[in-house]
Amino acid sequence: MDMLSLRNIGRNNHGLVIYSKIIVIVQHVISFTGIMIILSGVSLAAYQYLYSIFVGKVVSDGAEINAIRLSLGRILILGLEFIVAADLISTTTAPDYYTIGIVAIVVAIRTLLSFSLNREIMGLSKQS
Repeated sequence: MDMLSLRNIGRNNHGLVIYSKIIVIVQHVISFTGIMIILSGVSLAAYQYLYSIFVGKVVSDGAEINAIRLSLGRILILGLEFIVAADLISTTTAPDYYTIGIVAIVVAIRTLLSFSLNREIMGLSKQS
């Protein structure tokens, strides 16, 4: 190898380090966004539920509670989609197949959770 190719190796590694840092920052921002969406949705649903209890809007057939559950479910699915996206981004910087396997399992579990939430939301929307 000549000196020119040795210099390029160093530059490529530096570029790779910067790329990895940017990817990690993007992953954390997207993950944080998903967490904030979920927390705000849970807070909103809790507020709506408590408000309906204290104002007396809770009907015996549960229509108000089903509406709250429907909106909470939609918000949870949106938040989970952000978190799954962050997990998928993290696989771009995964150092080995073990880490990729763990991320794949986590993504599969979250996808199944999103699927089951979506089915329940569809059932609630048909009832409304």
